[in-house]
Amino acid sequence: MMRSGKLLKSGVLACMAAAMLTMATNAAAADKGEISVLNWWTSGSEAKSMGVLQQMMAKEGYKMNNDAVSGGGGTNARTVLKSRLSSDNVPGAAQIKGPEIQQWCEQGVTTNIDAVAKADHWDKLLAPAIAKGMQCGGHWVAVPFDNHRVNWLWINRADIKKVDAQMPQSWDELVSTMKKLKAAGITPIAGGGDTWQIGTEFDALVAGVGGADFYRKAFVDLDKSALDSPTMAKAFEHLRVIKEYSDPNGSGLAWNHDTGMVVKGTAAMQIMGDWAKGEIANDGATPGKEVACVAFPGSQGTFIYNIDSFEMFKVKTASERAAQATFARTAMSPEFQRKFNMVKGSIPVREGTSLTGFDECAKASEHDYKDAAKKNGLVPSMSQDMAEVGAIKGAIFDVVARFYNSDKMTSQEAATELAKQVEQAKQMTQM
Repeated sequence: MMRSGKLLKSGVLACMAAAMLTMATNAAAADKGEISVLNWWTSGSEAKSMGVLQQMMAKEGYKMNNDAVSGGGGTNARTVLKSRLSSDNVPGAAQIKGPEIQQWCEQGVTTNIDAVAKADHWDKLLAPAIAKGMQCGGHWVAVPFDNHRVNWLWINRADIKKVDAQMPQSWDELVSTMKKLKAAGITPIAGGGDTWQIGTEFDALVAGVGGADFYRKAFVDLDKSALDSPTMAKAFEHLRVIKEYSDPNGSGLAWNHDTGMVVKGTAAMQIMGDWAKGEIANDGATPGKEVACVAFPGSQGTFIYNIDSFEMFKVKTASERAAQATFARTAMSPEFQRKFNMVKGSIPVREGTSLTGFDECAKASEHDYKDAAKKNGLVPSMSQDMAEVGAIKGAIFDVVARFYNSDKMTSQEAATELAKQVEQAKQMTQM
């Protein structure tokens, strides 16, 4: 009994010591200051990824408040950002990407992080196109976190084996596989839960039908002849086929729920960016093994990229500005780039970072990224806000959603309407 009592006492003391250590760490983290980080990363793997940054910031003596807002692929977080700016509750950093970085900068509400970028030689660590996107008026105003590929097809290997099918490499092979899966009582595609997910699917379909040059002409140059073309109509036609083989009960379901269906085998495939890898691992599977990753059929030579980044906003105190500098420096450090991207599912945006310990899909992604860079196959994602400002993406999403939800609109009518709505959105943004 005495021995048990001693063990109990020592256990209580150990718990007390751990609690005191945690309290001391939290206190130390707040010693130098804190930073509010507004974002829309709320899935299990995304929250875990931000936890990595919180821990590293705490070691530097700063507290990071992870102000995550769920829903809408970032739409809700942007609404919160506008509200906070108008109420003088400015976040130190907010998740902003693509052309929207320059939009916020031009409003005069952001601050630059030139000192950090120049001291750490970001211009030599980032691809030129990515580095340019983090700047405004010659100043660095945002820090990139990762490099995601959007046009992936995730496949449950066991489901494919059950129907004696091969990993699809072409559209015809994909359709054949989906027919076999449906006949076997397996949901072929997990998706279609909301407009954001449908837009992500359409991203891959357009690249699969037209390739990088057509994708760039349509979604970057916004060329009317590309938008209203037989090629775009064909992409819409393929979207209708995808809908036919998608989960009939998928409306309203989140993307990570769909990823879970693929891991469990209740659905065989998902068209989604490689942030899905974080959820695959979170659900106990290994990306590249139980769940295979293949470039969406037809889009093998195209790498649709999505760079997550955080823009710095004007704060009031020196301690907040110091926290911003530490945040930016930490995010671009080799240690963070490895730890964060390994959990998030992406590949490091900092070039030259070792992928030792990363899964097969990450290594395939880096290989395809480098190959696409050599062959002009890199394109910014329309669906993930990388190609155009929000109003234009909204116009595209509106047409895609209307087509998806109506069997009456023909594929060519959708292409014609797409060109019309994009032109109107362009005129609105120029006013």
